Amino acid sequence: MNLNELGTDRSNRPSVNSPILVRSYFLNDGNFINPDRIVSVSIFPKTANLYPQSLLNSEGILDPSTIADNAIAHYETIGGSLNGGTVKPAESYSVGSSEIFRNNNGEYFVILDSIAGNPYNAPIHGTAILGSFTNRLVNPGDYIDAWVIRYPGESNYKVIFNTLTVYNDTFYSTTEPLLIKTYNNLTTKRITLGSKADLKITTDFTIENRNIDQTIKNLFKSAIAVNPKLKIEKLNEDPNLPARVEVFSYSDTVSLVRTTSENTFVFTWDTEELKTHPQLLEGNLGNMRGVYAVTLQYDLINERIVTPQMYVQLV
Repeated sequence: MNLNELGTDRSNRPSVNSPILVRSYFLNDGNFINPDRIVSVSIFPKTANLYPQSLLNSEGILDPSTIADNAIAHYETIGGSLNGGTVKPAESYSVGSSEIFRNNNGEYFVILDSIAGNPYNAPIHGTAILGSFTNRLVNPGDYIDAWVIRYPGESNYKVIFNTLTVYNDTFYSTTEPLLIKTYNNLTTKRITLGSKADLKITTDFTIENRNIDQTIKNLFKSAIAVNPKLKIEKLNEDPNLPARVEVFSYSDTVSLVRTTSENTFVFTWDTEELKTHPQLLEGNLGNMRGVYAVTLQYDLINERIVTPQMYVQLV
């Protein structure tokens, strides 16, 4: 599912006046995993006297009373308690939900929607302490999102802390059109067939207007490129095969390309899947090893950027 349709990711300068995608990835030994239990997600203001360790009790977990007294937003799984709870699939999200959702393996999210609102009014962790949260942000600033989880094979619950910065809407005015020059570079050059590897594409922006203030130029240091997707084609040298064979189209990857806060695009490619790819079965791919062309597309302000082809070798 394309989560960009639900809200602005924390890496893309989310505004207090728009839905915010509060997402967390869970890994073990370098692999994405699904926690055995995800009980709740609570969002706290990050202040001088309220920081991650100050929120934990002597057992290292969040007390329901701490959540009730300090959190500005709270989400729980269906039947949320330390004994269990059900995470919903991303496709079942609806505006106003105060539950926790899973998009892909190891990828979970909640939506902090200050526009529509998604209030939580129910017991916290199945206790007698009642939570009453509007789940709306009023002020920009720094926040902490705390995830109460239990990993597979473990008996104790843990609290995973992330940070979230929310901005005012960034309005600015210029007296001339912005002249933006982009440069993208695929840093992943070689992948071993059978590997599951990340294709990483870095992005550099240059504002070519001489009269644009430096404060506006600094905005481009945070993620501003949106709606990324990419295409991967196998390049064949054998004259008996098609010169270019598409193995991933833009539509295949529209919800699979992730963006970091530094405008780096990441696509995880499981090359093992080539062994059952329809193009291979139809005889168009030839040897799975070889050179593949990667083309990235994304939106930048009022422009749609399509990069020149970049190349990765499958060995």
